[in-house]
Amino acid sequence: MRPALLAASFVSIVSLAITGCQVGDPNASPNGGDDDDERETWPAPACDGPLGAARDPYALTECCTDFVGGAHCVPSDDVPGILQGRFAECAGGGYCVPDPLIATGGVYTPPSCTSLQGAEGVCLSGCIPEVTDYWGILPQDTCDDDERCVPCVNPLDGMTTGACELKYTCEGGFGSGTCPHTGPDLVDPTTLPACEPGAHCLPTMLVPADMLERLADCPAPNTASKCVPDDFIRTGGNFVPPTCDSVAGAEGRCLSKALPEVESQAALLPQSTCAADQLCVPCFNPLDQSDTGACHLACDPGPAEGPTGLPACCSGRGTCVPRSAAGANADRLGVDECPEGQDLLCAPNVFLEPGFQPQTCETGLIQNLFGAQYAEGRCLPECLPDVDNFLIGQDGCADGMKCAPCLTPPFGQPSGACGP
Repeated sequence: MRPALLAASFVSIVSLAITGCQVGDPNASPNGGDDDDERETWPAPACDGPLGAARDPYALTECCTDFVGGAHCVPSDDVPGILQGRFAECAGGGYCVPDPLIATGGVYTPPSCTSLQGAEGVCLSGCIPEVTDYWGILPQDTCDDDERCVPCVNPLDGMTTGACELKYTCEGGFGSGTCPHTGPDLVDPTTLPACEPGAHCLPTMLVPADMLERLADCPAPNTASKCVPDDFIRTGGNFVPPTCDSVAGAEGRCLSKALPEVESQAALLPQSTCAADQLCVPCFNPLDQSDTGACHLACDPGPAEGPTGLPACCSGRGTCVPRSAAGANADRLGVDECPEGQDLLCAPNVFLEPGFQPQTCETGLIQNLFGAQYAEGRCLPECLPDVDNFLIGQDGCADGMKCAPCLTPPFGQPSGACGP
């Protein structure tokens, strides 16, 4: 999981549901040119933006010359994943980026304007493909010649286009300008189609390119959208997920079940104090202590504590795991030294080793008492309830292991010790 989730580009808008419209005059005059006396200038930003440091657009190769001007080619390596796919590709490589974004490094807030039917809007460049497609129907209003006024709300269906929330500031990054976002919702999720409890369908073009594969697709008829948790939509990604107690009491964050990475681990994650449509994801993987990224989303300052891992058991040869993680083997594991009240079971560490195969052994006392048919056994951890038996001896097994018979006396039923 990454903090960029829903940090959508300010150059992405929801396509207006209008068909049969033509774009504007392809010979429209550009806003600038490469003559020094025609070049526009922009205030220097106080920080580097998503496109890096501010630079002179005119030092780059010009693009978008067959429609409107005011754009140049930025090398692909200088355009982050959340912006790639939002711009047209240049024939010689890189992306065709409007000059105001290049000149400010992307630290840019589109000017306000009045759009269709007097609706509030923002000025976006005609070199952005989504604007080009509807150039002929979008008003210019107070925008520059190479821009058109894109409405904040689609006048046909009353749903937000996202255009008016898509900006970047030094104080808050993408979205609201503050992190975490305060005040009214930037986007009302209820104006979007619902997909899962606590999540709605956000058009794919508003989702960062590097997050597309981490979100579930919305069902028909919204196949051009992704199922995005409401918290991300309301704040433009600028929020702090609630803190909760995750696996074995470890620090975690409440994240939506609509996220495939959360849903796939639903059987292992507690709900804790989270909402009904969320589960508590640990900050660190309890098995290997690696950072899960759950506590670095958006404005989250990070975990208050370092990785603690799961408690040890079986005299240090085992790990306490949630009962749900044990699956079909849960009935064969015991509590052993695991903390009470947390529904943890002791899983011997050898069981966590890929391809573990128990050593073959020959029983001692059991063979003597019940016969040679009970001689064959396997070396298994002595902390397993079925192995923790005074009749079962070490019989050549390593420390901490006992020779469990393949057949259970006195009736000769398979014990499970020698099974797959």
